[in-house]
Amino acid sequence: MSRRTTDYDRPYPQVSIGKLVGIGLTAGALGVAVMTAGEKLEQAITKRPNSEVPGLTLARLIGRPDDEKSKLNLIMHYGQGALLGIARAYMSTIGMRGPFVDFILTGMRLSVDQTLENVLDTGALPWTWPVSEQVIDILHKGVFAFATGYICDAWLQ
Repeated sequence: MSRRTTDYDRPYPQVSIGKLVGIGLTAGALGVAVMTAGEKLEQAITKRPNSEVPGLTLARLIGRPDDEKSKLNLIMHYGQGALLGIARAYMSTIGMRGPFVDFILTGMRLSVDQTLENVLDTGALPWTWPVSEQVIDILHKGVFAFATGYICDAWLQ
């Protein structure tokens, strides 16, 4: 499988909207699973606790009580990843492939997270975080993006 972004003669895959959405949702969910595995490994080493900010964000987004955040945490975690997987699948179909595009998706994931969290007043502004927390968050979102991108590029050759 080629993930080269400079192969201009490569034909673009012709896929239906349904297939594009299905591949994107699946790749995004698998990307979140890889990211979550990395987070659990990191948390075992650093003793950093689980974040309930995604669940709190979803609770406020859909008008549920804040105390339902634990139940909503994984839904938000996987839901965001799956939806961004659709964007990454679309990028693959129009010839945007490879690691450079994965860096773009990393920024997209961070932007979606921080925009929702700060508009809904569930998280702190990222520049107020300790640098170590910023680095950890960027690395985990990068793992998500590279895993999702690899899957999309492989399935949409």
